Amino acid sequence: MVDIAELDSSDITVEERLLIQELVSRYCWALDTGDADGYVGCFTRDGWIEHFPPKRYVGEEIREMVTNLWYGRPYRFMGRQHQPHNLLLERVGDTIHAQAMWQVTRLLQQENRFETFLLGHWEAVCAREGGRWRFKSLQIKHWFRHEAPWVGDPKARLVLPGDENKKPGEF
Repeated sequence: MVDIAELDSSDITVEERLLIQELVSRYCWALDTGDADGYVGCFTRDGWIEHFPPKRYVGEEIREMVTNLWYGRPYRFMGRQHQPHNLLLERVGDTIHAQAMWQVTRLLQQENRFETFLLGHWEAVCAREGGRWRFKSLQIKHWFRHEAPWVGDPKARLVLPGDENKKPGEF
């Protein structure tokens, strides 16, 4: 994770910042509305995503991963909203590294009600390809008790028996 205190986004133009924000919005809209082509189009040709369960997906595997998210558990995905915020950007060569916190709300279709479902953050590398900013890499980090990022005093974190044996992304 990037050290927030060391970020220097002064060399990122306002236009680039807006275009990266647009990429994040396109990603969320495609993900939350079942648009596979739009979703895959958010990544460079050699781009990859790491998603729960912890695995890296590249190329057409990205389409398979998102299709499984949508249809692998019937009625579980439609109505979700990924809501990114606190976007931090840093130029690294020809790329822009991005971090954003997010929360996901979901529609419980049987009850026709909504709830906050997940919290986490993204760590991404964005690159220009085909005249647009796209994700060269996107790591999705869920915030569970034992792995939510924390740089303060460790005594703030509740540690329960068995937490040390949990794999990344495991409840």
